[in-house]
Amino acid sequence: MKSRTVVSRREFILSTAAAGTAASFMIVKPESVRGTAANDAVSIGWIGAGGRGTADARGLTAAGGRIVAIGDVFQDRIDAARQKLQVEEGNCHIGFDAYKKVCDMKVDAVLLVTPPGFRPAEFKAAVDAGKHVFMEKPIAVDTWGCRQVLGDGEKAKGKKLSVVVGLQRRYSFAYQEAQKRIAAGALGTIVAGRGFYLTGDVWKGRHWQRSEFQDDLHWMTRNWYYFRWLSGDLITEQNIHNLDACNWVLGGHPLKCVGYGGRKWRKYIGDIYDHFNVTYEYPGGVHLTFMSGQFCTFHDSSEQILGTDSTFANSGRTMKIEGKNAWEWSGQDDSNRNEYEAFIKSVREGQPRYDVPHAVDGTFTTILGREAAYRRKEIEWTKLWRENQKLDRKPYRVT
Repeated sequence: MKSRTVVSRREFILSTAAAGTAASFMIVKPESVRGTAANDAVSIGWIGAGGRGTADARGLTAAGGRIVAIGDVFQDRIDAARQKLQVEEGNCHIGFDAYKKVCDMKVDAVLLVTPPGFRPAEFKAAVDAGKHVFMEKPIAVDTWGCRQVLGDGEKAKGKKLSVVVGLQRRYSFAYQEAQKRIAAGALGTIVAGRGFYLTGDVWKGRHWQRSEFQDDLHWMTRNWYYFRWLSGDLITEQNIHNLDACNWVLGGHPLKCVGYGGRKWRKYIGDIYDHFNVTYEYPGGVHLTFMSGQFCTFHDSSEQILGTDSTFANSGRTMKIEGKNAWEWSGQDDSNRNEYEAFIKSVREGQPRYDVPHAVDGTFTTILGREAAYRRKEIEWTKLWRENQKLDRKPYRVT
């Protein structure tokens, strides 16, 4: 019987929330992690204690880490996180500068899961403090942020720090095998591709009123998904999973993009779109069409790459190549668990992982598509990179 190929992020959050907390109570020896026995826990400071962060914290704990500190802007998030993972109150920090306090603590690594608009500054602080980093995607929301992370990533590499980014398709055994076969020519000449991320409203309409907060910054941060300077819009925050995977199997990033999108129904808060339809052009004249939306009555997160000999398809449940060089994955695979275990192992064994280049390319690919849709014109990769756009901390007018 064939097992599921990919466990989705959403499924993983639900499963970890339902799981027991026994893995959270790990006995830690007093020695530093590096150079000691493999059963020592990697000490981790957790920055950004929301739902995604909770799943990551539990996943890293199960893989051999131990959450010893928490930082967040909101007290209720810290209280909930402390209860789940038994963190001492004195090791919990609140405020927009909480990440600095966590990075200054004696921990081996930090987990960065705040709104992605804050990611570049937090990553810089972590690298400067000499911490290994597990951070969620995307790594930025604008060109300026991508440039900052790329530069600080080089510093992390020089310090032999491990940096893993939560693009779990890269850690899927099935996807790794498919990518190897495609790189070896299994599809023949690649002609085109298509991808989808069609789903319902990511927060099911949930949002908080301005009157509940002391200022605009706290209000927008609580409602971060709806503001482009904090989330990067849905194509950047969510659709990066598909677009990064397409970059991977196509062997690089696109050269340019044209696209459209809009805000048809989610007009009650914020400035992000609720759907995109973009087409990228890759080297060799390969075109990839991508459609996304957060209004649908069904869920489809998938990719197809079409070649002259075969077609690759990831449906989210199965992964296969059909045609002349047919193949289908049938083994066990949990890409979420794989990435957590890979990170903990890299810290323990002193073998740093370095996800920064593909994470920056993946993030900037989504920004390229977003800007093509916003501006309603073809945008070239190199020109957009040279613009060095930096989003201001404000709601934008939606056109």
